Amino acid sequence: MIDPNESLPRQRVRFTYEKGEAIKFISHQDEFRLWERTLRRADLPLLYKQGFNPQPHMQFAAPLGLGMTGRAELMDVTFSPPVPLDELARRIRAKLPPGALLHGLEEVDLKTTALQGLTSGADYTILLFAGPGEIADGLIQQRIEAFWAKREEWRQRERGGETYRYNLRPLVFALRYDGYDPAAEEHRIFLRVQLRPGATGRPDEVVAALGLDDFARTLRRDRIYFADRTEDAALMAAYPAISQAHVADPDAPPKPKRRKGRGRKPEKQAEEAPGRKSFADKAADEFA
Repeated sequence: MIDPNESLPRQRVRFTYEKGEAIKFISHQDEFRLWERTLRRADLPLLYKQGFNPQPHMQFAAPLGLGMTGRAELMDVTFSPPVPLDELARRIRAKLPPGALLHGLEEVDLKTTALQGLTSGADYTILLFAGPGEIADGLIQQRIEAFWAKREEWRQRERGGETYRYNLRPLVFALRYDGYDPAAEEHRIFLRVQLRPGATGRPDEVVAALGLDDFARTLRRDRIYFADRTEDAALMAAYPAISQAHVADPDAPPKPKRRKGRGRKPEKQAEEAPGRKSFADKAADEFA
């Protein structure tokens, strides 16, 4: 483990990699540990953050959910001291487990904006596995047309232990049926969604909205779009930038305001019995 206090030169490297079928059911935390173990087994000078439980300087562009694969996932990793890119690639590929594939490496400036703050959209391929006749002819196309006809498609998510509703429909930019491959016995659907903090369209929610949840499937992310790339920005300019407020449930009760101060919880209101003082009143008496 490298001591971050040491005044050694640093190197920030951007990985382009594939998360394949063999590891599609691991969580994002497991994927994080997979890469950390791989880099340590490759005996690379991975830089760690300070603190009681030091974590490596690793930043993912957009974590994939369970059951999803990715063809061109991005991750930034910081090393100290620097290592030549060809040596990094050779040592990493020798230690990667099945299901993970390194496509390429490039060095980026240490002060480059974090990947998560630059994402704007993503393309997915939805693969539905079904034998001939298991899905009626024309059914998928009918479901897609019905989805486009809607202005609202309310779905539920959970964040921080709380359930909330949001409108999925504005977050879907493109959705089309690409046909059936009889050799592979799979139906293919193309999907393009917004990928912004607080307002992201999820492919699993689209499958559920289409009523196709009962079929075995793979959700594969083929491309992530970034705001700082000219080509990506030009393509995504054709779509509106949807805010979190735009897709929020207007009938949802307002959230209670959080008290200032990190980690501070709202004080509980004491149920006062007749003639009984609260803790706050007792404290006031002490210092009166």
